[in-house]
Amino acid sequence: MAEDTQLIKCVILTLLRENVIIPNALVAEITSVKEVVESENTPNWFLGKMNWRGKDVPLLSFEAAAGNEIAKVNLNTQAVVLYAVGKSGEDVGSPYLGLVMSGVPHVSRFSREQIITDSEDQDDDHPMVAQKVRVNGAKVSILDVDAMVSMVQKLAA
Repeated sequence: MAEDTQLIKCVILTLLRENVIIPNALVAEITSVKEVVESENTPNWFLGKMNWRGKDVPLLSFEAAAGNEIAKVNLNTQAVVLYAVGKSGEDVGSPYLGLVMSGVPHVSRFSREQIITDSEDQDDDHPMVAQKVRVNGAKVSILDVDAMVSMVQKLAA
């Protein structure tokens, strides 16, 4: 009988205080943020809209969503552009979302056995985290793109 060798291709994003993983299929591109049009009266996690390939893309901060201070976006700021695929299928005004990063992302492949729930670290209730896990023993968070889409939808309403 053949072994189950199904591997999950993920992107590991380095943020200021932690690493998050997302399925590779949700990543449209890693890009430099050239300009952000800020919005008034929005939560700290909503940095504004950046122009990416002629589209206005909402730019979010993972750290600010957790209540942490963040640095101003500048020409050295990198962002991952994600496909905005929410469970509801509703439009968020853009088919993409941007998320500020602080380090170099890398693509990895993991088997299901390598990703286990981190039962010790489930107290942190971050609005952009689907689940805390350990990958080969290292703590990482699984990014909840559905929640991010809902957060942007609520802003637009």
